[in-house]
Amino acid sequence: MTGYAGALRVDETRETTFTGVVSYSQSVNQHVAASLMYQNEGHPDDHHRDGVGAQAWLRSGYNQPGWSFAAGVGAYYYFDTTELHSAGPAKYTNDHGWAPIGSLQATYHLPDSRWYGQAMLNYIAPTGGKNATTSLLLGVGYQFDGIRGDKLHIDDANIDQAVTVMAGQGITNSLDSERSPISAIEYRRAVGRYVDWTVTAINEGDSPQSKRNGVATQLWLIRSITPKTEIGMGAGMYFNGKVPDGEGQRSHKAGLVSIGGRYHITRRIAAQALWNRVISDYHRDADLFLLGVGYSF
Repeated sequence: MTGYAGALRVDETRETTFTGVVSYSQSVNQHVAASLMYQNEGHPDDHHRDGVGAQAWLRSGYNQPGWSFAAGVGAYYYFDTTELHSAGPAKYTNDHGWAPIGSLQATYHLPDSRWYGQAMLNYIAPTGGKNATTSLLLGVGYQFDGIRGDKLHIDDANIDQAVTVMAGQGITNSLDSERSPISAIEYRRAVGRYVDWTVTAINEGDSPQSKRNGVATQLWLIRSITPKTEIGMGAGMYFNGKVPDGEGQRSHKAGLVSIGGRYHITRRIAAQALWNRVISDYHRDADLFLLGVGYSF
């Protein structure tokens, strides 16, 4: 697992801005790996773009002291808040779409340590008039080799269930980033040793931009990184009973993409932190940050 920070250039306009990436990589064998990632592409003029992606990698080697090198290709799903410069009531849009992503990595593995340093070059090339970006990032990572990736905290992953109560803050993906207190209740069930299913009731608060609530259902890829700690990425549908700005005139369906972690304080009690992205078709995307405590049974 690696965290990066660096600089990004918008190829068409030659603007530069900051960028950051969080990535999880899983070895297939010594020379092949797969990864999931989230990238924030900074704030060039008129655009706030970020996204999630998946890549396949070819590597020169793995888990040996010294240098190794890798090349990866994959798909990137982006969320772009775009300023319209319009005289009308609509000031921005939330655009979504797919883009190919290509990456090069150079990694230095410290001797007798699970820690490593990494430099990465990313190229993202959307179609449909969206700007391509090139980013150079430096990161630090930690290898979890030797730790079983399935659900270490339970005897039988197929009967693991939990109810979690959460609260936090919602941020509308607009030019003003309106904020609102939010809350949620989640039911989670393991449907495989690496897969969870969740049903979550969500209340996004009462501000005009975020007055939305409903129920989401997601499938999660889960990986234990210590005997008590899990990380995961989920995706699914969010069915809204109430929506912002004109109830009854908006779509009552949205997508929901999530990244989260759970820490098992005891056999039954777990703390949970989640980032959720609501993907709407009416320009009311939102980031939902939630913290909570759950009970497993």
